[in-house]
Amino acid sequence: MLIDQYRESEFHAATNAGIFLNHAASAPMPSRVSRAMTEAMAVSSRSPEDFFIECLMPAISSLHKRFGDLFGVESENIALMKNTTQGLGIVADGLRLDSGDNVVMAACEYPSVVYPWYGQAYRGIETRLVPVKDDGTFTVDDFAQHIDSRTRVLALSWVQFATGFRADLNAFAALAKAHNLIFIVDAIQAMGVVPFDARAVGIDVVVTGSQKWLLGPHGTGALYINAATLDRMNLVNMGACSVVDIIKFDPLTFNLKPTVQRYEEGTPNALGTIGTDQSVSILQDVGIENVQTRVFDLTRRAIDALDRKGYHVWSPREDDRRAGIVMFDHPDHASADLLQTMKTKAKVGGSVRNNRVRLSPHFYNTPDEIDTAIDALP
Repeated sequence: MLIDQYRESEFHAATNAGIFLNHAASAPMPSRVSRAMTEAMAVSSRSPEDFFIECLMPAISSLHKRFGDLFGVESENIALMKNTTQGLGIVADGLRLDSGDNVVMAACEYPSVVYPWYGQAYRGIETRLVPVKDDGTFTVDDFAQHIDSRTRVLALSWVQFATGFRADLNAFAALAKAHNLIFIVDAIQAMGVVPFDARAVGIDVVVTGSQKWLLGPHGTGALYINAATLDRMNLVNMGACSVVDIIKFDPLTFNLKPTVQRYEEGTPNALGTIGTDQSVSILQDVGIENVQTRVFDLTRRAIDALDRKGYHVWSPREDDRRAGIVMFDHPDHASADLLQTMKTKAKVGGSVRNNRVRLSPHFYNTPDEIDTAIDALP
């Protein structure tokens, strides 16, 4: 994998500053990302037209293809978004549902998965939150108990932000198919770490942002909607770029794009698009399978070390139920104090979520960094 090569060439700024183990929040910007954005800014300063033709348009086309490869779908079925929430909101606003219909999701979900559906209460859509087990996990059987004849949508984070639990997408896809439900997946906490194929699994909608495991700048992401679901959606979020010929500038000719790219309504996050195209290229160069192997090795190392020190690890231990997040706490120490101790003693970057410490290493982190981080704990 030439880990040291990527560590030095792309992440030297972060590694020189400390031990960054917070990719489930926001990733440090790789060198090729900041370089591409800086070079594009120089072109924009000289000639906005050249910037559009030479920098932005090629990056849009390339990023459609890169996200298509990550999602396992054709590039034309990818729409570039500013974040996960935008994509989830477009689907919630656009789906044709009737008053009395309901949507099911886990009670431990990230707000961006839930809030767009709370926003549908005005048209009589019910949001059903499925209780989870004490360890933060849940099964298809838990969801099945809350599905009835008026359920229309099953929405799910692939990996839960506050536990690191990775859901069995194949099982949930089968559940959704059995009940003729639209299956929506927020993939942000696994995309870039775990190999993925939306078509093979049978997922109707996939959304991700780029600033976490995809190592991209803030304000970029992607949305996939399959053709059958797209046919069930109203035309929300329409704009000048929603039509086939975006440079015709003729409002009387509404020749709509036939794919999800109709929701790319206007000017994109230009620099973010250019940067994300480069960040995803790093992961594709390394190989998602190799990234997964490395991240799983590092998180396993952290879990074992925490066990030896007497900490309570909340994240699943089985490879098929985890990704890159390790959550832990201790009965005698506040989690915020634990994180501060790690920062002070070893310059460790992490987070506190749900009153637990969250560590999330990426492929360029090293076993020695994991050991140093855990050694810093009391």
